[in-house]
Amino acid sequence: MAMYKKNLNNDLRLRLNDSDMNFLRELADERCISISELIRSIIGEYRRSISFMNSFSKAINLVEKECELSNGDTETNKHDKL
Repeated sequence: MAMYKKNLNNDLRLRLNDSDMNFLRELADERCISISELIRSIIGEYRRSISFMNSFSKAINLVEKECELSNGDTETNKHDKL
């Protein structure tokens, strides 16, 4: 088993029904980690997914601002004008 990280100084009590607890036990067993490590892993994965989605959303907004659609410009020689 892995050692506790030195920066872990907050305790959490979590009340779960049998189904959810069994799910955590099985998943922890599959990953060969403790339930505490599993919960920390889930929190980390969730935090990274939120960070990714925020970054992705900002990138989409930048692309949308840079690529604003015209209102149906049909003039073919508009780039020839100085």
